[in-house]
Order: sequence, then C-alpha cells, then structure tokens
Amino acid sequence: MSLILADENAEYEVVRIEGGHGSYTKFLEMGLVPGARLKVIYNAKGPIIIAINGSKYALGKGLASKIIIKEVA
Repeated sequence: MSLILADENAEYEVVRIEGGHGSYTKFLEMGLVPGARLKVIYNAKGPIIIAINGSKYALGKGLASKIIIKEVA
C-alpha cells in the first residue's frame, strides 16, 4: 500500500519506490530504500511526518504516494 494510507503510530517497511530518478535520489538521501523501516508520526491533513533512522521528515502527499510500504508485525 502507499504511504499516504498508513496509520499513525504504526511501523512499516519500505517495499519499493515509484517515480523518477529525482524522487528516488531524494528518498535515498533520507534512507528511504527498500527494506528500511519507518514509523508514521502524523498522517492527517497536510504533510505526512515519518521517523526513520532517528530523524523525522515531513513529506507532501504527492511524494509520499510514491513510497510503497507494508506493515511490520
């Protein structure tokens, strides 16, 4: 599922990144690569806030829709 559908306070694993080279490079710099784990801090109106590798990032819904994730049990 896409990151924009994620629940708050849940942990997910990045499955794949969709989009072009520019967005992939941006995600790579943040550590958002397949296999990486992230936690969704906030997902309501406005940007989605995630935590990954000890850092927090705010992603717009358009950019976040390119991140395909699965829930971590």
